[in-house]
Amino acid sequence: MSKKAKVINIKSSDISQDTKKRMLLDSGRQIIVDPSEKEEVIQIVEAKGEIAMSFRMTDAGPVVTVRGAHLELKSTETITLEAKKIKIRAKEEAVVESKGSLEIDSAKKMDIHSDDEIRVDGKMIHLN
Repeated sequence: MSKKAKVINIKSSDISQDTKKRMLLDSGRQIIVDPSEKEEVIQIVEAKGEIAMSFRMTDAGPVVTVRGAHLELKSTETITLEAKKIKIRAKEEAVVESKGSLEIDSAKKMDIHSDDEIRVDGKMIHLN
């Protein structure tokens, strides 16, 4: 036994207007600007629909999100990261490499942990 669906009539004034502005690029990517009530968003969207980059202007400040296979930050001088907390997570491997000196400094307790071996290799190792 089939039932009839209830029909709802919607006036055009009841439908919210899409305030997003879109610019289609020759590559098929789009730049989308969305000035919503809570935050303003600028997105770069790949041709297949994945969001590659997003800039959100929130009440707490700007939020930048970049997604991709590779992310490079290059500077001829200095790159500074400054925040209340900084987290770096690698699913497979993390490498810190310097062609010059390398310093790790902490004003408070520092922990080093490994579920495997820890190796310290150098010409001279100073402890305390």
